[in-house]
Amino acid sequence: LVTKLYDEFGFDTVNIGPLSESWRVERDRPAYVVRQNAEELGENLARAPRAI
Repeated sequence: LVTKLYDEFGFDTVNIGPLSESWRVERDRPAYVVRQNAEELGENLARAPRAI
C-alpha cells in the first residue's frame, strides 16, 4: 500500500533488505542523506563499508 502511494507521488521505492542491513544507510555511509535515484542508491548501498 505505501509503496504504491510513493509510486503515485513519483518516488521510486527500493528494498534495502532486512533491518539488520540498515547500517548501510547510517551516517558517514555513501547512501546517507544524498539525493540519488534508485540505481545510484543500489550502488551506494553495495559500496558501504561495514565499520565495527
